[in-house]
Amino acid sequence: MEYEGLTQDDLVNVRALNRRWLRLQQGAANDAARLPDERLERLAAAPFLLFSFREQDENLWRAMLERGGQQDLLTARAAAEFRELQSAGLAFLWELARRNPYVARVVSGAPLSWCERIASVTLVRVLESAASCTVIESRFHSDSSLYRRLLQSGGSALQEIRVFAQISALQAMLTSAAPVPYRRFPAAACGMPQRAEQVADKV
Repeated sequence: MEYEGLTQDDLVNVRALNRRWLRLQQGAANDAARLPDERLERLAAAPFLLFSFREQDENLWRAMLERGGQQDLLTARAAAEFRELQSAGLAFLWELARRNPYVARVVSGAPLSWCERIASVTLVRVLESAASCTVIESRFHSDSSLYRRLLQSGGSALQEIRVFAQISALQAMLTSAAPVPYRRFPAAACGMPQRAEQVADKV
């Protein structure tokens, strides 16, 4: 089976979202931890999202989408800029999950069941559901060696070092997540042509 890979437009959007995430993170960092603009731009060019929407948490997303836009007053709300980025990133992944779930999984590390879940509802439903809580977070733990290596080498001016660090992080992201049981949603199954029944009718 052939899969359509990342397009240039996909990469441009990933880079723009990563750039916004890094700048928000830099705003909260002290002067010593801030990256020079050139290094930040090179790190933002990683071919995957540097932040996560907790795509592996099936229970969280099932509850969120079933609850819809109801507000949870006990849930801490993100700052306005993080909410804006969360909405933009989810809209991007929603569109990708509908157009090319393979690429959505590559750039986010999301399981197929998550891609099908958000693609099965409207964009408004996804954004309203996520508006009641903060799901955006760093993709890697800040104290992990993987994150430190990505931060140190993923923005290197040397292309070979930079690409190696970014691809290593991508590989770790795609292979280290706990497996999520896959179950095709009924709505997706209903769209399948019933070839077996058609053949049986002719026999």
